[in-house]
Amino acid sequence: MKIYSPYAEMENAAGMISDSDNARLLIRHSIRFDNPVNNNYDPLLLTPEGIELAKKIGSVIDRPIGECLSSTIKRCVQTARYICEGVDKKYCAEIPEIRETKILADTLGATKANIGWHEYFHYLQIGNKEMCRGVTLEMEIKRLIDTVFLTKGEAGKLDLICTHDSHIIIAASALFDLRTGLDGHDWCRFTEGLFFTGTRNDFTAFWRGEKRRFVDYLI
Repeated sequence: MKIYSPYAEMENAAGMISDSDNARLLIRHSIRFDNPVNNNYDPLLLTPEGIELAKKIGSVIDRPIGECLSSTIKRCVQTARYICEGVDKKYCAEIPEIRETKILADTLGATKANIGWHEYFHYLQIGNKEMCRGVTLEMEIKRLIDTVFLTKGEAGKLDLICTHDSHIIIAASALFDLRTGLDGHDWCRFTEGLFFTGTRNDFTAFWRGEKRRFVDYLI
């Protein structure tokens, strides 16, 4: 499979996926505007640069688009739509329905913990339930993985699941032992994500040059 990405690891991962396999891409939205009013990031949409990046990602995809899931936050819906717009019409004659789900819009505990964003994910990664108000990484990743595998997973197609940096961090932390620390180093970048192949009971995940298989993971 081919895809454009600003990150070589993602392009390389795509190249490891057989044309006959279904691939699911859990991806952070594209570049958004900064400077939210009253610190509310929800209304921020994609910049012109972000729109072009999403279209460019789609322009290299060499297989049909299957299903599209998205956060209810509109920059994620935009990203999925513009990726599909960029795909050659022989693979994506029309934009598939983009199904919005609230699970992709938030986490279980980041807003309730009353600590900073980076701090919450640091404590989540190291298993500090007190600082995370009882939420665990296993709780966060289970509902995310369950959501990723809501798509039918048709052979030879690419399913898009467009979300936020928080969910990419959760997936990479749980599946690949990512540790971002209190300062947020190694944080997820715009349009960075993970590929998944297989089924909910037996899947392989790809992240930053690593590939890992999971059987009966949190079933």
